[in-house]
Amino acid sequence: MKRIMLFIDSLGAGGAQRQLVGLAIMLKQRGFVVKVVTYYNHPFYRYMLDENNCDYECLNIDSKFCLFKLVRCIKRFKTDVLISYQTDPNALACVAAAMTRTKLIVSERNTHTSISLKDRIIFQLYRYANRIVPNSYSEGQFICEKFAPLASKVVVISNFVDLRLFTPCDTKAQSITRRILIVASVKASKNTKNFIHAINLAKKRGCKIHATWYGINPANLDLKENVQYANECMELVKKLGLDNELKLLPKRQDIQYAYREADFFCLPSFFEGTPNVICEAMASGLPVIASLVCDNSHYVKEGYNGILFNPNDVENIADAIIQLATMTDEDLLLWGQRSRGLVEELCSEVTFVNKYIDLIDSI
Repeated sequence: MKRIMLFIDSLGAGGAQRQLVGLAIMLKQRGFVVKVVTYYNHPFYRYMLDENNCDYECLNIDSKFCLFKLVRCIKRFKTDVLISYQTDPNALACVAAAMTRTKLIVSERNTHTSISLKDRIIFQLYRYANRIVPNSYSEGQFICEKFAPLASKVVVISNFVDLRLFTPCDTKAQSITRRILIVASVKASKNTKNFIHAINLAKKRGCKIHATWYGINPANLDLKENVQYANECMELVKKLGLDNELKLLPKRQDIQYAYREADFFCLPSFFEGTPNVICEAMASGLPVIASLVCDNSHYVKEGYNGILFNPNDVENIADAIIQLATMTDEDLLLWGQRSRGLVEELCSEVTFVNKYIDLIDSI
């Protein structure tokens, strides 16, 4: 059976890390010999690998200096196919694969709207990859249009959702105060401040709501600007007197329980790839309101299982919040059932892993 190495920066609390760990487990369950390698020791998802007896190695070195360690690791493991996730690991994997003549699949997790000098260098390195796997249709189209020589290598594979872990709650307590859930890092790109102002506007209009946002990272695991932004958001909540309407909390590992307690889900970010948390919310039987960006409309169908809004327009966000918060319990349940049905079609583990196995076999 083929030997598959999966490479990423860390096992920290991010969507890319969750997807790579899940892929490693699924490939192992299909009989592949699997090893996960990182260069930072952030063990948020380490327990999942341990529970499934997946081999794991941390190089314990900065990304700038780990190339030769990675090359030795590839050779020692006798790697048949290397799969990398995220920009910096992808760049390292391209060079390492060229040095070792190892087959390579890079997963492109970004959603580009412009091209920087770094992007041009990265996409030049992708010439050494056998396949390029964007997790969003918008990114796949971008690559084909802007880097035409790579188009034949591009295969879009949407993220998976664990449909056994994320399930609807059958005994949800009803309340006149609607419970909104947000699962995203508290940082500028996720549009936390506009969401806070939208909650304030909805409150002023008499809407009974309580929002819980899980997304604050420990300071030692986050960028300085993100920590500053999170602090500014917490100050804004206090300034507007929203302590009873909005809580900004740390990320949690058992997030499936938070989905089951909510009435609907919101993701107000300025851009997304394949939005993991939207898919998890849908699997949990929740209606969704989200920004009209990138692939969100592929999952959130206007007036069917959710509402799409302009992330730059606070009033538009508030209108979406109010519309769902004032829906009947029966309509919320119906929209949530539609969400579950859609995500079962689009994001099952079987579909996800089969597409990766097809790629592995094809190269």
